[in-house]
Amino acid sequence: MKVCLSAVFVLTLVSCHNRRAQDPPPQTPKALEDKSSFEIISKRGPGDDLVESLYGELISKDAALKRLELNINDLDNSKQDSTASFNKFDGKIQSYFRSADRNTSTIKDSLLRSKMKTLIANHLATYHARIAPHNELLKTITENDISIADLHQVLKIVRTLPVIEKYQQDNLPDTKQLKGFIKEQNQTIALADSLVKK
Repeated sequence: MKVCLSAVFVLTLVSCHNRRAQDPPPQTPKALEDKSSFEIISKRGPGDDLVESLYGELISKDAALKRLELNINDLDNSKQDSTASFNKFDGKIQSYFRSADRNTSTIKDSLLRSKMKTLIANHLATYHARIAPHNELLKTITENDISIADLHQVLKIVRTLPVIEKYQQDNLPDTKQLKGFIKEQNQTIALADSLVKK
């Protein structure tokens, strides 16, 4: 029995080792790939956003992220449709009251003009009370827009931090070149110093 278990264990280890040997090496995200200095100058401007680039690569590999991006896009597209009818209606009403106020200002009789201004103000106050629920809902829509935008930014950073962490672990250059350059500097300093003392 022990021999069988040992054999299975050894076969499992060999299988895992072979599988690891066959696994492709970890791929560097395209946004972090080394490019020639010409490509960097021509393609990366001040508007280039590495978080966005890395997140874009993650979206292409993650169904849940794709679904979220579609939801956000759909909300952006349908927001105008959802609020358009009220905004159009409210625009007409507000336009009417501005027009009524302008017309009232042309009345020469000051007492009559004052009565009309009070009448219009009362009707406007009634209208504002009537649309208070609509305005509360519009306020909620604005607050939700802010929450979605904030969470979207947080998600991008939270999801791309592990990518950049892995890139650091896999690609951090050793110190050999830096030390070599310092050695060359020290030699130049020594030469300059010796020439100064001549």
